[in-house]
Amino acid sequence: MPNRLKQLRKEKGLTLDEIQNKTGIKRGTYNNYENGVTEPKLEAWQKLADFFGVSVPYLQGISSVKDAEAFENIQNFINSVTKMPDEYSIETNELLAFYRENDRNVFNLLGNILLKLTRHEKTNETLKKAIKEISENSDIEDISEINAIMFDVFVIMIQSKMNVKESIKARKEIVDIIEKYRSLERKDI
Repeated sequence: MPNRLKQLRKEKGLTLDEIQNKTGIKRGTYNNYENGVTEPKLEAWQKLADFFGVSVPYLQGISSVKDAEAFENIQNFINSVTKMPDEYSIETNELLAFYRENDRNVFNLLGNILLKLTRHEKTNETLKKAIKEISENSDIEDISEINAIMFDVFVIMIQSKMNVKESIKARKEIVDIIEKYRSLERKDI
């Protein structure tokens, strides 16, 4: 599906020159974005989504969820989806787009859950600082990788309980790695 840049520009009654003046994105560059000649970088997608007041996935044409606020956190997204009429279905790519856009929020949510499960005060303080540092200073690819690993481990653990052969083996390997890690002298935590 093509992006919605031209559609939204026309809905707002804006010319390419007006887009350039209001966003700082050159007329020719924006025209190339509209026509799919070049692909905007993530920063440009976000800038344009903010300008039009829509979500990045909606602007990219991969989501039907227009409201940028619906992507602000998981609960808002779930609420917006449950209020949709049944004739609208959530496509897999829509969920992936939501996940990408919310990686930092997901990371913070998972970090806060881990903090609540951590009983040792020194460990808790160290984790809190690390979560804040990573969330504020890491690029989204690093955060996405951390989230993906946590998710994969979670899935493997669940599937191993469902007797999925490969997951049982993977779970044993994960447990071995964790046991080895726990046996190391950890001065930082």
